[in-house]
Amino acid sequence: MERDLVIGGDMGGTHMRLALVTPEGRILHHSKAATDMRSGAPDVMKRLVHQCRGMMDVARGMGRRVRAVGLGVAGKIDRREGVVLFSPNLPPMNGYPLAEDLRRALPVPVVLENDADAFGVGEALLGAGRGISNWIGLTLGTGVGGCVILGGGLWRGDDLGFCGEFGHMVIDPRGPRCACGMAGCLEAHASSSALKQGVRDAVHCGRLTGGPLHEACRSDTLTSELIYSQACRGDELARELFRRVGWALGLAVAGLFSGLGVRHAIIGGGVSNGWDQFIPALTESLAGHCSMLGPDETVIRRGELGDDAALVGSAFLAHLRISGPAGVAQLVEHKLPKLGVAGSNPVARSSCLGAPSFREGFPY
Repeated sequence: MERDLVIGGDMGGTHMRLALVTPEGRILHHSKAATDMRSGAPDVMKRLVHQCRGMMDVARGMGRRVRAVGLGVAGKIDRREGVVLFSPNLPPMNGYPLAEDLRRALPVPVVLENDADAFGVGEALLGAGRGISNWIGLTLGTGVGGCVILGGGLWRGDDLGFCGEFGHMVIDPRGPRCACGMAGCLEAHASSSALKQGVRDAVHCGRLTGGPLHEACRSDTLTSELIYSQACRGDELARELFRRVGWALGLAVAGLFSGLGVRHAIIGGGVSNGWDQFIPALTESLAGHCSMLGPDETVIRRGELGDDAALVGSAFLAHLRISGPAGVAQLVEHKLPKLGVAGSNPVARSSCLGAPSFREGFPY
């Protein structure tokens, strides 16, 4: 096992990222490519296979081998069949036998997971969730994903293929249309797609008639990074859009804290890089909408692992599937403590060794 590696992957609406990950969660090599769903699922699959084979070549060059692939994908996932059931931001993948096709092409075992769940596992083991038994996670990217960590383990609900889909909680029934088809979802307010749509709407209605955001919108080069940079330069529209992100997140987190009886939230994803632009509005909105907790009782943390969180998490879940509880128990006791996760850490221990209250007796 010492020389075995797992490929951890994260397929989002914009990019697909892969990493070679050791059993301890150390990343040895990265790769990144555009998802580009416009060409359809088969072409996306070809690019994914090409990336995976490239990673396997790198592993062989290190004198090591890839034992499995763990892939996090946004949406409702049938983990047993390895199929994406419904993904608002990856619609060509709906119903596609992603895990089976990838397994045949490589061939190694392939574990398909929800990307936000993978984020949660990564942050719980090696990131901002260490030492916290109960918390909610939100990932802000092309869409908004979510996860629930309860009792130190990843909560699966009734194992319906989704859990913690906070991005599709309706927070404003009269709000903008979401990619899922509903109106007023959190995702329609707090994602990179929402930020860009806000700029497009301002151009369309004539509010925005010039400047960098207008030009980027007209040339189809608009990005959330540009909107953030303009917000930092004082652009009022950009600042307003990030305040809307914070307002929406605060409202959603307030409801989740009240409903679940937890007080910690960890936020990651690309849009979290705009932390300074939305956290004041989030803090104000949370305080104004959460009657169960005072402002000094809630904790909002930024994820520590960045884009690596879902890569580490998906790799760990794949390692868990192929090694089983005994192999992971050995890993936790003898490997993870060297990375700063103590064997007595309730998050690390419960996530790896299982919690009897969870479905299947093991939270993966």
